[in-house]
Amino acid sequence: MLWDEDIEVFDAYEKVNFNLRALLFCTINDFLTYGNLSGYSVKRHRACPICEENTSYHQLKQGRKTCYIGHRRFLKRNHPYPKLKKAFNGYQEDRTTPPPLTGEEVYNRVCQVKVTYGKTLKHSGVKNIWKKKSIFFELPYWSKLDVKH
Repeated sequence: MLWDEDIEVFDAYEKVNFNLRALLFCTINDFLTYGNLSGYSVKRHRACPICEENTSYHQLKQGRKTCYIGHRRFLKRNHPYPKLKKAFNGYQEDRTTPPPLTGEEVYNRVCQVKVTYGKTLKHSGVKNIWKKKSIFFELPYWSKLDVKH
């Protein structure tokens, strides 16, 4: 509403009215909320939104918990941790940081996702890491960005 229609607001400091317009620029939240807002599945074996299918994980035998490993590759090239084996999982990390997805790449991945809500969440189509198309793609100023719908 604040994007399409401005509203008159009083500035108490300047003692004047002005027209306010707003847009959502970013959100700051924990990882589970990130998954809820974005529509990305932040659980199980593909939890890293940068690595996606290449998320490094290890399933613990006792307790059936998932541990995420391999994120030493996100450190700077001269950082000593990627070379340490004993302190981590017994392996030296020699992979490089994968490039993050662009806004257009994310949109192209989620625009075809169809979700049917019910007792359980059912996905139609190909198995996808993205479980829903975020409502943020429905904001009116999204169409003004340089993204092909």
